[in-house]
Amino acid sequence: MLRNGCRIPVAVLVGAVALAVSAYVQPSKHNKEDVTLGGVSAEIQREQDKAAAISDSLVPEGADTPPEWKGFPALKPGPELSSAELVAQVHGLAKALRTYADVDPESVGRILGIALPSDADGRRRGVSGKVGSSTYEWAVWKRSPSAAVYSVQLALSPAEACLSFDALSKPLLADGFKMYVPTYCDDRRIALDKPVDSGLTLYVAVTVDRREAPTCGRIVMLELEPSDD
Repeated sequence: MLRNGCRIPVAVLVGAVALAVSAYVQPSKHNKEDVTLGGVSAEIQREQDKAAAISDSLVPEGADTPPEWKGFPALKPGPELSSAELVAQVHGLAKALRTYADVDPESVGRILGIALPSDADGRRRGVSGKVGSSTYEWAVWKRSPSAAVYSVQLALSPAEACLSFDALSKPLLADGFKMYVPTYCDDRRIALDKPVDSGLTLYVAVTVDRREAPTCGRIVMLELEPSDD
């Protein structure tokens, strides 16, 4: 899952693999890879393009080719927030997400203290706003068309936008989360997880500036999964 270096990207394939194959643009289970959110940044788009190329090789010969994905519609404007406020929102979610009902967009909006309207296609709910000279996006969406499970993601742009990794991770570690750092492959997502209610585990995956001695986190994904036996 998230515990063995290279297994993280295999489990998620940037979210875009599932998006391109299904043509519904919905992240599949264990998607903890960078997801392009309405063109958040060129770097994320490059990762999306690489994942889409992988997905093309997985389509059986003779199968219909899914249409090219043009990206998510833009999110509605949200309030200007500070870096400290965004970090506090991440910690608030980490304390509050305990059951699948907690990751419903309405519940997430209450936890964040921000209304999360739907995008133009009704595929995601969230907002985009300013954080200093950068931009943040909070987004919530279903992993598949029929699933009731949602993913929650904070993404900052441009590529150099940054939240302190220590500020993000240290309170989680103090609260009982365990941290797993990839040991090989070009994976810059450090995962923290903690068992919560109803046999579930909360995963918080942070995309960092560098795997060794990270200082910045730019994308934070929060997801609930069944706990390992």
